[in-house]
Amino acid sequence: MNDQPVPAESTERVPRKRPDQTGGPGSSQPTEPRPHDPTDAAAAIAPPAEDGTGGAPNPAGPPGPTELAPPRGTGDVLPPESWRWQAATRLAMDSFATAGYAPIETPIFEHTEVFERGVGVGSEVVGKEMYTFSDRGGRSLTLRPELTAPVMRAVLGHNLHRARLPVKLAYAGPMFRQERPQKGRYRQFSQVGIEAIGSMSPAIDAEVIEVGDRYLRDAGVEPTLLLNSIGHLDPGCRTGYLKLLTEYLVANRSALAPVDIERISLNPLRTFDSKESRTIEVMRRAPMITDHLCDDCRNHFDAVQSHLTKLDVSYTLDPHLVRGLDYYTRTAFEFTAGGLGSQNAVGGGGRYDGLAESLGGQHLPGIGFALGLDRILLSGFQTKDQSSPVAAYVVAIGSAAVEQALAIATHLRAAGIGADLDFLDRSVKGQMKDAARSGGRWAVIVGDEEIAGNNVTLKDLGTGEQETVALDKLEDRLKP
Repeated sequence: MNDQPVPAESTERVPRKRPDQTGGPGSSQPTEPRPHDPTDAAAAIAPPAEDGTGGAPNPAGPPGPTELAPPRGTGDVLPPESWRWQAATRLAMDSFATAGYAPIETPIFEHTEVFERGVGVGSEVVGKEMYTFSDRGGRSLTLRPELTAPVMRAVLGHNLHRARLPVKLAYAGPMFRQERPQKGRYRQFSQVGIEAIGSMSPAIDAEVIEVGDRYLRDAGVEPTLLLNSIGHLDPGCRTGYLKLLTEYLVANRSALAPVDIERISLNPLRTFDSKESRTIEVMRRAPMITDHLCDDCRNHFDAVQSHLTKLDVSYTLDPHLVRGLDYYTRTAFEFTAGGLGSQNAVGGGGRYDGLAESLGGQHLPGIGFALGLDRILLSGFQTKDQSSPVAAYVVAIGSAAVEQALAIATHLRAAGIGADLDFLDRSVKGQMKDAARSGGRWAVIVGDEEIAGNNVTLKDLGTGEQETVALDKLEDRLKP
C-alpha cells in the first residue's frame, strides 16, 4: 500500500551496504535478487566503515572471517529498541482489531506477475526497485515491495469476498525494495497496515483514515493528514485530465529535471511527487486534478471530507498529493510528522478500485494504508508496554539456592510475571549488577536463610528498599 514513506534510521538499526546480484524482472537467468547499484559489488567482503557504508575489499588471499555486518540497506534491531518495535506492532494490530480488521499473513515472496499486473509494469517500484529472482523451476518470484497486491491476491484466491463484505484485514511485516540506501530509506523495511475490500462507500474511506490517525495518536505521534482525490480512469475524469497534464508537461519539457522527463510517458501524475526544485516550480503552475474530477468523484470526495469532519479528524487538502503506485484511484492520503526532516511521511494510502480486475478477478473496490514502523518510532512512539517484560530477577546466594531460584522464576513466569536469573555462576554482587541490566524492577533474593524461612528478600532496584515476603505471597506482591 505504501509507496515507502518508510524507515528512517533508528538508534539500534544500523544499515550496511549489501553485495549486488544479477538478474532482471521476469528473467530466467538469475538465481538471486537483481542489481540496482553496480558499485555495490565489493561490499560483500568489505569491512564495515564507521558510517555504515562498508569499506574497501580485502586483498586477494585466504578467506577471512564471515562478514558480520548486515547487507547494505538493511539493519539489525537490537534490545532494548526491539522491545519498542514489538510494542508498536502489537499496539497497531490491537488497535486495528477494534475496528474489525483481522490479521492476515502472506508469503514474503510472490509470483512476479502479482506486482507487474497489480502495481503496474510502468511504475518505478516494478521497473527499478523489486528484488526479483527465478527458482529452480524457472518461475519468476519477487520479494514483496508492498502488501496491498498480495492481500488482494489472497482475497481472490480464497474467495474471502464471497463470505462477507467488506473484507477487513490487517498486517505487519517486512517489505523489500532495492533503492539506493540513504537516510530515511532501507532496502528492507517494516510496515503495519489495513485493507478494506468490497465497498465503494465514502464512509469506509473515512473509517480507514480514522483508524490510522487514531493509532498514530495512541502511539504518541502527532500526525498531519494530507488529503486529495486523484479521480478514476474515465474519459470524463482522470483520463481526460492526464491528457491535459501531459500536454502541459510536454510544453514545459525543457524546464523539467532530466529524471522527471521519462515520467511524462510512464506516469505523468508522479511529476507532482518530484523532489527536484526545477520540476517543483513547473508543477506549481500545472493544472490540478481536483479541478477536473467527474461528478461522481467530486461527490465521493466531498462525502469523505464530511465524514472526517464528523469524526473530528483534522486534515489538510493537498491537490499535489499523489501516490507512487499505479493502482490508486479517488481518495489518496498521507500522514506526516515532525522531527523527521525531509523524509517526513509516516505512511499513507488510498483507494484502488481497479486492482482486483487487474489481477484477473471481479470488480472489487478497496482502500487501505501502510505505515512505516521506523518512522513511527522516531516520531515519538510511547506506550507503557515498550520495555523488557522481565519484572523480577531472582538472585541465588550460594550454589544450594540455585534450584530454589529456578523454581521461583518458573513459578512467576507461569503466573504471567516475567522473571530471569543468573546462569553463569556469578557472585551475589555480579548477579545484582545483572539484575539492574535486565530491565526488571525487582531483585528476588534467596539463600539458605530464606529457604529455611520459606520466604524471599525483595529489593526494589529503583529505590533500594528491601522487605521480606513469604514465598506464597510473592506472586501477589509482584503483580502490578
